[in-house]
Amino acid sequence: MSVRTSIFPTGGIIALALLQACSSSPARDATGSQATKNLARGQCPASIVNEYGKDSAGRQRYKGSPNQSQLRGYRSQEIANCTSLVGQGDTKALATLVSYYDATNQKAELVAVLETYTGAGTDRKKLSDAGAYLYRAYSTGAPGISRDAGKAFKYLGIAVNNGSTSLDLDYAHSLADRGLHKDAMRYYQSIASSNRKQVDRCQANLSLGQLYFGGSPAQENWNIGYYYWQEGLLLAKNPEWGSCSKDNFSSPNYSHESNRKNFVEPRLALMSSAQRQVIDEARRDPRKGYDFVASLSFQKPSGAPATATASTAQTARYLPGWQPWTPINAPVCSLRQSGYQQSWSTIFEANSESIWTVDSRNGKSSSQGSAVAVSPRELVTNCHLIANPLQITLRRVGWNLPARLKASDKKGDRCVLEVANNLPSYVSLGRSHNSLKIGEDVGAIGNPKGLDTSLSRGIVAQKRARDGLQLIQTDAAISSGSSGGGLFDTAGNLVGITTFTIASGQSLNFAIAIDEFCR
Repeated sequence: MSVRTSIFPTGGIIALALLQACSSSPARDATGSQATKNLARGQCPASIVNEYGKDSAGRQRYKGSPNQSQLRGYRSQEIANCTSLVGQGDTKALATLVSYYDATNQKAELVAVLETYTGAGTDRKKLSDAGAYLYRAYSTGAPGISRDAGKAFKYLGIAVNNGSTSLDLDYAHSLADRGLHKDAMRYYQSIASSNRKQVDRCQANLSLGQLYFGGSPAQENWNIGYYYWQEGLLLAKNPEWGSCSKDNFSSPNYSHESNRKNFVEPRLALMSSAQRQVIDEARRDPRKGYDFVASLSFQKPSGAPATATASTAQTARYLPGWQPWTPINAPVCSLRQSGYQQSWSTIFEANSESIWTVDSRNGKSSSQGSAVAVSPRELVTNCHLIANPLQITLRRVGWNLPARLKASDKKGDRCVLEVANNLPSYVSLGRSHNSLKIGEDVGAIGNPKGLDTSLSRGIVAQKRARDGLQLIQTDAAISSGSSGGGLFDTAGNLVGITTFTIASGQSLNFAIAIDEFCR
């Protein structure tokens, strides 16, 4: 028996189930000549005919014994009829196609039909569910579905504006990121004053604090910012880090929380102790509270950090040599994995010649690490290893090659290097993050402390996410210089690029899933 795993998060599966729930009426689909007539009239059946000519109840749908070519014709016409009706906002036709595309694992077609419905449908619940599914699809990406931040935001708005309260915090964050501060504040304030779970109220309060501290220049008022910030810290699981999660690293909001804390703290330091005391007393006094704090006069102190405008916050700046991100198009991206287990000595021998030392210098400063060749002229590595994008050298015993930076995502720590001539070896087999299992064996090949190609072994300790990127947590040793090296499974497939370790923990090492370099 085969098991098919969904490519989308649990929330997407729930939305999909709800979309399917509105499926056909209890009446069975017509069979025989009536089914043929219904097809000609443009009707959409409750289920798409299968390869044996049967409906979902197992009854023969069309008269006679249609051959495979005829069945394909019937199926195509059924799909065309249903698609046409979805374009008119028909929810039953929507359910038919959602069930069919999900059962046959046609994710791109599923996304397309949901998009059609969001442009024509009127059922708010279905619009909410479709929007939620599309948001996650375009946020996550998958085979046949490229990540698209613009579309993700569009469908997130459709989901929330049609009643999806579970996503309104995501929507508020997205609005704030786009400089739509007043709208973001409206959602944050609604969440902060609700009976929602603690982590949501924490995020809303701390985010309001950041906006009032100058994240929203038009609404800047540090008195109110301090009020919301302190309210948020009362709800935080890790107040020291301004984090609403106990383990803030594993939280998908890690980067957001870190940036927020770094923004607020310099401003907090400029507030007088008397000013903070007055606000703290008002917070604890039910007769005063927010209204009292909002009525206090506010004057921005001298020496306050400059506040970025929405336009500068939204523009990615690439200094000379830093190229914008473009994914690789290498054989490893086919994720055509090998399924044959091998000894670690065999895996090392097969892949070690594809691991290079990266040397980048900028005046007196320099950086060294590892890179993995994934095509005759391309290598993937970490951006934090590039001290100077205009001066990069690749080294192996007997080799000393200049390289140029081809693509970079500094926030995600993904960089692609390119050389002028073909490399002697490269990794061609990769395996998707989705198929990895917690507890399976992995091995890291890199250049720790500048020592050429060392192997360390461990397991997949957990699969995590940060800044929208899929990460692999492992206890395989990753030392300084190992960053940018390869993480392999027991069949020799490249599963990730080792990137960093948490020094305060024990064997808390992480790799960026190889999928992320392909999209």
